[in-house]
Amino acid sequence: MLEDLNLPSLNSEEDDDISYYLDKTWVQCESAACLKWRLAPSRDGDGFDPDRPWRCHMNTDPFFSQCLVPQGVFPNTSELQERGMKVVYSQLPVGGLVMVKVGKWPWWPAVLSPDPVSLEYVKRDSDGDVVKYHVEFLGSPHSRLWTSAKSLHLYQTMAMEPNSLKASLRTSYKVALAEAALLQKVTCEERLEQCVFKPQECESELEESGGYERGNEHLFWSEAYE
Repeated sequence: MLEDLNLPSLNSEEDDDISYYLDKTWVQCESAACLKWRLAPSRDGDGFDPDRPWRCHMNTDPFFSQCLVPQGVFPNTSELQERGMKVVYSQLPVGGLVMVKVGKWPWWPAVLSPDPVSLEYVKRDSDGDVVKYHVEFLGSPHSRLWTSAKSLHLYQTMAMEPNSLKASLRTSYKVALAEAALLQKVTCEERLEQCVFKPQECESELEESGGYERGNEHLFWSEAYE
């Protein structure tokens, strides 16, 4: 039986512990039976190449080069910041299929889609790093929201229905999972074609209703599910 393997602790003052995280990238194994995140060298020689499929056996770190090995524990962001290091979230492609966590709601399947008003699907901080994504939630009905980059990850099949899900949302959740299963098999472009919030349609609706407060990022999610 394999024991849990933890990454080096940043509580130590030793340079070796800190340097372990330098020039490396968190990458997800693309094996459907794994989907674990590994810390791999950035593109350099035998390192991680973001333009090619990646699986655990390609990891040059021998301790994390098998899918059977548990996922390592990522250090607390505050610990990294204390040592002058920063977590940068790589930009996911528009049309990507993701799982999103918003407040009390369970992880919900969604598509990364352009905001029908701004036509953008990402927001960046002063350093140019992605901090928010615009998503269109699947289900019945669809809804949309700007959400933190920390609150989503690539889509993966749910093992079971969340226990906290209310009966009134159960049907919509099942519809969302069925949609996600179908959209998982198509391209990003084809997923965008299935989105219901189109720029032209939303502009017409805004003109008829007199517009809405753009600062209320939870508008569509709240109206659809609360």
